[in-house]
Amino acid sequence: MSAGTLLCGSSDGPPVMLIHGLGSSYRVWDRVVPLIQPAARVCAVELDASDSIDSDADAVAALINRPMLLVGHSRGGLVATAVAERHPGLVSKLILICPSWSLASRLGANRATERALSMPVIGDLIWALASPSRQRRAVQTAFAPGARVPDQFVVDLRARGRRSVTDSSRVINDYLRATPLPDRLKKLALPTELIFGKQDARVSTPRDEFSAVCSTRLTVLPAVGHSPPWEAPGAVAELIAHSLASQ
Repeated sequence: MSAGTLLCGSSDGPPVMLIHGLGSSYRVWDRVVPLIQPAARVCAVELDASDSIDSDADAVAALINRPMLLVGHSRGGLVATAVAERHPGLVSKLILICPSWSLASRLGANRATERALSMPVIGDLIWALASPSRQRRAVQTAFAPGARVPDQFVVDLRARGRRSVTDSSRVINDYLRATPLPDRLKKLALPTELIFGKQDARVSTPRDEFSAVCSTRLTVLPAVGHSPPWEAPGAVAELIAHSLASQ
């Protein structure tokens, strides 16, 4: 099984599924869940490595038994989009937080370190010999400059392992190379909230790339990096609550 529900609330409110991103876990939602749990039935999924975004989408879809709001962070946003593409009857709305939206939007995806990590022997050595401080610096790009990196994010990255991280990154490129996110959302015509951090060092903030997608609304959070669920949980929770209330 490539997906499992690790966190599920008992509220009788409308259902919402939270999907984490690359090298992360359901713990990325730790600050958001308490804010929305009183009004929603919250499930956070844990994804294992797979060979495609579509495979992850099918695994998530297997956990859903009625239409619900899907909230995806980073790579999880692409998984949520793929669920809507492949299983349209299971998705009522989408909230995509800092998703890569084209190959060019992936800032740093072709940096020397990332390329080296993808190499079989060299990558294994780099991963095995990385000091705790180097691991923490690698995670720092997921936050606004100067923000403190939570220990949990370092633990999660390490637990994923090199191959899981590099394979998961590769399939992002495969998915976007096939069709960029704006074109996918235009075809879906599904109500979608797009959230980006103004200081994101991993994904560039779109300008007018989504302007032709009438079903989407773009929100840019100032002084926030690539991890709004942790850096700005109140803003994320507010958008989730608004989306649930308008269903």
